[in-house]
Parts: sequence; structure tokens; C-alpha cells
Amino acid sequence: MKSLGTPLRIALASALRGRILDCGSGDDLFGPILRTGGNEVVSLDMDLAALRKTPGRRVAASCAKLPFADDAFDAVWACAVIEHVAHETLPEMIRVTHVGGRVIAITPNRHSPFDCLKRMAGLSTWDSQPGHVRLYGLEELQQYGEVHGELRWLPGLGRFFWKHPCLGHVWVLDLDVTPALKEKARQKGAAP
Repeated sequence: MKSLGTPLRIALASALRGRILDCGSGDDLFGPILRTGGNEVVSLDMDLAALRKTPGRRVAASCAKLPFADDAFDAVWACAVIEHVAHETLPEMIRVTHVGGRVIAITPNRHSPFDCLKRMAGLSTWDSQPGHVRLYGLEELQQYGEVHGELRWLPGLGRFFWKHPCLGHVWVLDLDVTPALKEKARQKGAAP
């Protein structure tokens, strides 16, 4: 399923500065936003056809084992990608981001109340989406930092869902990389 360029996501992507890894760049939806303001963006994806259409530096690789040195980036943007990788990717994203940098990962809420309604109506839910191999629980994400919620269907209630992630349809993990977070990521380890 393709990601959506919601106002919240556009604002988050617009706030990133410096050398940015667009992890799981796909069809380059956020690339034009990330590349503004003199930012240097590296687009990473396993879809070679999508990468060929993406301008700038492109790397074909998995988010589970990032082919970059420690502290190589000022920020990592990962929208609608970590649920497509069986191995936990957050330690790798933190590893390649220097202390003081930022990691933003947007992923489905495994327990979204809206999925319950969709299931009753016979509609597709997060756990039935093709390609979703790992849906995170709130506690898993909170190990790394604060988690917020997003619900695109009720934009006027954005602040409410931001403060109450359990009710959001998706989760936004917005991390400032600290020495303690780097150590936690090191302990979690990278993909085999």
C-alpha cells in the first residue's frame, strides 16, 4: 500500500535538515519535500524500478541492514516501510544517524480502533495488507521514544490523535537521537 502525503507527514518531512536518508523511498513521494532547503538526500529502496525514477543519490538495499557507516546522516525518514521488513529496522536507522539527529518512522497502529470497524464492514485492515510482515505494538515503539498518533480522516482532531496514539490509525515515532538511544540501539543489534 502506498503512503499518503498528509499535512502532518508533509510538515514532519519539511522540518528535516542536512543529510537525510529516505529509507524505503518507494515512488519518491516525500523526496521532493526532503530535497528542499539544500538538503542532501539519499534514497534507499529494494524496488529497482522505483529507484530508477528517483533523482539524486540512490541505493538499492534493505532497511534491515543499512550499507552506511555509523553516524552518516543528520536524519532518517521512514514512512510506511518498517512494517514491510521482518527484522526490526529501528536500531539500524539510529545507528546511521548521529547524536543530535532525528529519526521519523511512520507505521500502522496494529491495534487501530478503526481497523475493528473496517473488519466488521468487510474492508481491508492493516493485518490483511499485502506486504505487511511486521506490525509493531505501541510498547515496542515506546522503547525508543515518544509515539504519536495520526488519523487522516478527521484532520480537525489532529492534536487529539497526536496526544493519544492508541486511537490513531498510524503511529509516528519521532526520535531525537541521544547517546542513550544510540546505546539502546547498539544493544538491540542489527540484522544478521
